[in-house]
Order: sequence, then structure tokens, then C-alpha cells
Amino acid sequence: MSALRQRIARGIRRDALAGASGVALLVLVGLSVLVPALSAYSYRTQRLEETFQGPSRAHWLGTDHLGRDILTRLAYGGRISFLISGTAVLAHTLIGLAAGVVAGASGGRVDSTLMRVTDVFLAFPPLLFLVLVTGLLGPRIPYMVLALSLVGWATMARQVRAEALGLRTREFVLAARALGATEGRILGRHVLLNVLTLAAVRASLDIGPVILSESTLSFLGIGVQPPIPSWGAMIAEGFAHLRTYPHLTLIPSAVLSVTILALTFVGEAVGEALDPRARRR
Repeated sequence: MSALRQRIARGIRRDALAGASGVALLVLVGLSVLVPALSAYSYRTQRLEETFQGPSRAHWLGTDHLGRDILTRLAYGGRISFLISGTAVLAHTLIGLAAGVVAGASGGRVDSTLMRVTDVFLAFPPLLFLVLVTGLLGPRIPYMVLALSLVGWATMARQVRAEALGLRTREFVLAARALGATEGRILGRHVLLNVLTLAAVRASLDIGPVILSESTLSFLGIGVQPPIPSWGAMIAEGFAHLRTYPHLTLIPSAVLSVTILALTFVGEAVGEALDPRARRR
């Protein structure tokens, strides 16, 4: 195991809440992968003669208003949420990392131009921006990933830029420049490598909010479309039967809440393990 992995593992083990959250995440991810593959039911199969059934040996969490197995749909919805959020966070991290490093290391007109572009994106309320983009392009998964990526990259770029600006005046960068290192070498070897930790910490904290944003879009009907399940869409479908069958809403709501809380606690533990300044605080 690498030194980086050891630091992260020690940080999570030191924090009991983060450790429990890590276990919960492993269980959720495992269920999302295994249940759809092993279940006797398809997430889209409707059995109208089996609607609104309670938990049983055949259906561990019961069935919904169309007779579909809730556990299978929850697991498949988790797979979709993790896939969308993971892809979006990776995309906006790479975009923000590249923009922030270039802006911070270059300075001058390049820095000013890139920061004005980030100002434009940061001026929009995130939810409004997501609704506008998915409303204009359509409620398809690739467009959702694009919208979620565009929402997150500007904040990442700002934070990376601030770190890169500080690195420009550090002794090891000045020494490399005095020894004749090219700006490209300084950018790639000294600046980029030193901001990767910041980007990793930020990315670990972004996954939870991105899952919540994806679920919100699906809840509003402009996210993942039926028959593909989504936690947000399952919550919305259950609202029509909230008084008589509250479990249709409560179960996906509880799974979504546990996932976001677990990601938050694990993300904070990862941040403290990777960032020396956080550990000193």
C-alpha cells in the first residue's frame, strides 16, 4: 500500500464516524453493483398484480405502485447516481485543475481572462443553471453530466489558482527558475504536483453535493428518465402515495441521506489526512 493510501486509511480509522461512513459506503456501492446482477427482477418489469406489497421473502423492501421490486430499483438507481456523480466530479476536477494551474502560473492577461470566465459561471445559482442546461439540452444522462461538470469547475479553478499563485513565490520554484528550468517544466513538475492534493480533497467533498443535485433534477422530472430508476425520481413517485404507503418515499429518502452524510464524513477525513494545514487545525 502506498504512503498516500496509508495516510488516508489512518485518517479514516482515527475518526470513528468516518470509519462507519466508509463501511456504509462500501455496503451501498456493493449493493449497487451486486443486486442488479443477482436479483431475479428487472428494474423495469411491472407486475400490476403485485402492487404496493410490503417486505417479504420475495421482495425484501416490497414493491411500488407498478409492482416493481423496490430493492432492485434502489440498487440500480444507486449505480446510476454513483456513475453520474463520479463522472461529473472527475470532469469538473480536471477542467478546474487545468484552468486554475494555467491562471495561477501564467498571471497577467491569461489569469484575468480565465477568472472573468469563472465569474460568469459563479454568478448563476447552481440549481438554476442545472435546470436551464438540462431544460435546453434535454433530460439525458450525458447532458446531466455536462451540466453538473459546468457547475463545479469554476469553484475548483478558483481554489487551485489561489494555491498556484502562492507556489509561484515559494523557494523551490524560484530556485528552479534560477537554475534555468523552463516555465513548462516548472508548471508541470512543481506547480501541478503540489496542487493535486488540494484538487483531490476538493473532489472528495464534491461527490455528495453532486449526487444531491442529480437527485434533485430527477425529482423535478428533468433528470434521469423512466423507466431507468433514480433515487430522486423514486422519491417523487412515492409522494403521490405518501399517506397510504409512506415507505415508497421514506426508503429512497433514507438511502439518499445516508449516502450524502457518509460521503461528507469520509470526504472530511480524506481532507484532514491529505492536507497538513487541516491536521494542524
